[in-house]
Amino acid sequence: MATLDLILLVPILIGAFQGYRKGLLIEILGVIAFIAAVVLGFKFLSLGSSFLESVLGKDTLHFISPYLSFFIIFIPAIFLFRKVSAMLRKAVRLTFLGVLDGILGAVLGGVTAMFGISLLIWIAGKIGITFPETSIAQSQFYPYVSTFAPDIISKISDFLPGGNWLEYLKGLKEKIAD
Repeated sequence: MATLDLILLVPILIGAFQGYRKGLLIEILGVIAFIAAVVLGFKFLSLGSSFLESVLGKDTLHFISPYLSFFIIFIPAIFLFRKVSAMLRKAVRLTFLGVLDGILGAVLGGVTAMFGISLLIWIAGKIGITFPETSIAQSQFYPYVSTFAPDIISKISDFLPGGNWLEYLKGLKEKIAD
């Protein structure tokens, strides 16, 4: 097993363990929160970028403003959804779902961690930060992990109003380059 595989698998296994501890219902709420925060981040990316550029100057942030805007929207959205989940957790503790809840929570926790890692790899790749080619070639899991989030986001965005966000981001990148 390559070093890159360990770097990718350790957070996924940690996510699976945390999912097991929380259980399926709380993990489902966490996934909904995470995906909603990503969707909100992309949906308001243009508005946030324009705002940041108008406040801080277009010359200062023109190439990182979309990424900065995404995280400025993403972080509070995650925080808000997590607070709502914490309130619902109290109600869930009163129910008994058994071992199945823990096992299914572990699966969902692992998938959530994989989505997060994939999203980080994707964003890092867009700004030119990548793993060495030799590490990627030796890795068994990198091809699956690196394409996971872009594939999910592309499929989800096809069903939502506003079109495909991946195409929008490519167009935004071209506008910034000009």
